[in-house]
Amino acid sequence: MYTLIYFSPTGNVFYLAKSLAKYLKPFGVQLLPLEFISLNQLESNEHLVVMYPIHGFNAPRTVKRFIRQIPLGRYKDVSLIGVGSSLHWMNGAASSDLRKLFAKNGYSVIVDEILAMPLTIILSFPDDLAYKLIQESDEKMKSISKSLLERKQTIPCVKGKSLLVNFLGKAESFASKLFGLELHAGKTCNSCGICWNNCPEKNIKCMDNNKPKFGSNCIMCMRCIYSCPEKTITPRFSKFLPIKQGYSLSKYLTKH
Repeated sequence: MYTLIYFSPTGNVFYLAKSLAKYLKPFGVQLLPLEFISLNQLESNEHLVVMYPIHGFNAPRTVKRFIRQIPLGRYKDVSLIGVGSSLHWMNGAASSDLRKLFAKNGYSVIVDEILAMPLTIILSFPDDLAYKLIQESDEKMKSISKSLLERKQTIPCVKGKSLLVNFLGKAESFASKLFGLELHAGKTCNSCGICWNNCPEKNIKCMDNNKPKFGSNCIMCMRCIYSCPEKTITPRFSKFLPIKQGYSLSKYLTKH
């Protein structure tokens, strides 16, 4: 039995998690969103697979906090699948902190893979390139599922320059806190509550006027910005960070 935990702020990771679950279904699989579950909800299964987005060449602190809390002996095996915007060496050390956290809890990682999906920040990929990445990652899920079933260890050889970029990328954690303080909802906000009910870090509070207030615990995942039905959530200064027209994975899928 496999427990597949995914953290998917913009939909990329969830799409691939469903693909992997399809291959593992005959062997039993539990598919759960990381930010909406508690550890006491998790069953003690044979294999835990954590899928996460790569932010600043690292795993988000939401994922690190979750792994830090997993007790010894809950699972026989653990694996990691990171999802970035490329397979470039700069993402090569993205899982290094997660492996260390698992090791502290007495776990040895079996499968450690990185996949590429369309970029969700700053720039929108051309449709053809985005769809190509989606197809390639979807197809790679079959080989990853085989490695999981065979318990075939696939740990990347991390280069020194990847570790350096990983270390420098941790500055994003501080920058994201400032980004959170920049966010505000415009006049067209209809107080639907989607943003504060779905923030993975509980960084958005509903005020007395039924409008959102953004705090300093942001991880810059862009979920609130892209999921806002009125498209009214924007940063005051860092306007170049969110993709101007928003991000929707379904846009690439429906065009092909």
